[in-house]
Amino acid sequence: MSARFMRFPGGKGKAVTLSYDDSIEADAKLIAMMQKYGVKGTFNLIPGWFAEEGTTYPEGETYCLVSPKKALDIYAVPQVEVANHGDTHSYMTTLTTAEMAAEMIACRRKLETLFGRNVRGMAYPYGWYNEELKKVLSMCGVVYSRTVNSTHDFELPEDFLEWHPTCHHDEPELMQLTEAFVGMEVREQPKLFYLWGHTFEFERNKNWEVMENFLEKVSGNDDTWYATNIEIYEYVKAYERLEISADGKRIVNPSKIPVWFRLDKTIYKVEDVLVLE
Repeated sequence: MSARFMRFPGGKGKAVTLSYDDSIEADAKLIAMMQKYGVKGTFNLIPGWFAEEGTTYPEGETYCLVSPKKALDIYAVPQVEVANHGDTHSYMTTLTTAEMAAEMIACRRKLETLFGRNVRGMAYPYGWYNEELKKVLSMCGVVYSRTVNSTHDFELPEDFLEWHPTCHHDEPELMQLTEAFVGMEVREQPKLFYLWGHTFEFERNKNWEVMENFLEKVSGNDDTWYATNIEIYEYVKAYERLEISADGKRIVNPSKIPVWFRLDKTIYKVEDVLVLE
């Protein structure tokens, strides 16, 4: 039997997503750049750290936290998923199980109340996590969480609660990896470029051109899907739920998400039921 390989929406072999942390005012500049280039991403917010309304920062300060009103103004746009970064950005593995759960639920409740949408994703504060925390996240309705461990590859995660990014935007390998990703032809498993960081780093290092160059290079490509973290998670899970007959010819999609796959050299779309000749 021929191999069957998942494809992203539209039969595309590649995807790009961003993940940025800490509820920083400079996120607004990144989101404007994302809108310019048609790229999407996830912003991991810390509602317990939100600034009071009317807070001003001294000239030259780079770590400027958003207020609730500014958070709504900045993140409530189609290009953005809002995700959990802990209510107070605690070192999660130093907490008791009950404290872990309280931190997660408090963050979810505040963000869901503010934005009027469910919050199911996360990035680990400080990158700290362990098996106990992963179990707590699952019980608290968190379905994926990003680490800070760069892979320098383009593979989808085996465990979405240990979702390792491709790289941080300040790593010297960024543009080499970007060139390799854009130039590759995908024949088997699909590929994902997952970039992460903090926007205060662009302000501190005065290097916004790094992001501009990256977005210009990866955007506008017909073979690439631009998605938030949760969109990628939900799509992969929809593909994994396909029900395939013993002879491989009848494929049922029980989800509400159309999925694509490649079989031999042909791309197929499954919305409900697909019967292959």
